[in-house]
Amino acid sequence: MSSKPTAKARPTSDAPVVVIGDAIVTELRETEARGGLTSRSYVSGSALNVAMALARLGVPVALISSIGDDADGRRIRDHLGKRGIHFAPSVSLAGTGRALGEPADGEPLYTFDDAARARRIRFDDEQVALIRAAPFVAISGFAFDDKKQHRRLLEAVIRPQERLLLDPNPRLGLVDDPVAFLDNFERHVSSALFAHLSDNDADLLLEAPLDEATSDMLDLGATHVIATEGNRGGRWVNRAGIDVAEPIVELPGDIVDTMGAGDAVFATAVASIVQGGVPHQVADARRILKRAMTVAAATVRVTGSFLAADDDLPPAADAL
Repeated sequence: MSSKPTAKARPTSDAPVVVIGDAIVTELRETEARGGLTSRSYVSGSALNVAMALARLGVPVALISSIGDDADGRRIRDHLGKRGIHFAPSVSLAGTGRALGEPADGEPLYTFDDAARARRIRFDDEQVALIRAAPFVAISGFAFDDKKQHRRLLEAVIRPQERLLLDPNPRLGLVDDPVAFLDNFERHVSSALFAHLSDNDADLLLEAPLDEATSDMLDLGATHVIATEGNRGGRWVNRAGIDVAEPIVELPGDIVDTMGAGDAVFATAVASIVQGGVPHQVADARRILKRAMTVAAATVRVTGSFLAADDDLPPAADAL
């Protein structure tokens, strides 16, 4: 008899947190000191990064993404399986998405292939059952500009005010219709428990300063918002009047790259909510925010876009 949950499942505290969004393979080209290019590839995608970080922080997690029945798809399956992350993919005939990062003024400039742009999650019975059983549902790197996927997500997440955690994470080259993306994202924000917004998100989606965009998210109905601004740190605000800020955290070692920093912040906030609940006091919000800044600081000091199982977490990252 199958142990797969049915589509009628309801949220339970012992079910895994579900992360929905991108899982791809990224090839990063780097300029060598003596000239020429070298390249390396690794599994990535914002949702995969978030799932990896949640697992590293001790949160049981399941990932729903679109991949192909190909070598890259098998690589992603194997990577997640070795880390105990349940994977419920939609298999795409377009194949597994790939991103190519090339050096540009110190930060990689990414282009995405046709398979990455064709990302489609079907919301089949297994996926919907996982979503409905999950205590929390985290969205990162989702095709909000796809009307069908947007509607199916609305239908799948019951009681979003208590469970829905959002990061728009729009990427140039992946968003076909920015207006539809923003409209549909705002529809989900209006009933979300929590949302993460970066300064890049605010600029790309809203063409507005981060503070203004953060206020807009609260006005729309998000209960809590974490706003991050690169090396200027982050801010946690909510509809009850909490408003705290924390600078970036200085850790030993050089910054390798900034890939995955925003995903680390979002994942750490999600982990803190799962493990300790949403903050009701200023001190609680500050503790979560500092933890998020610490995990992000550790992430940018390792190669790749997430902390691996054998990467050390600073002590503050374990504090709730």
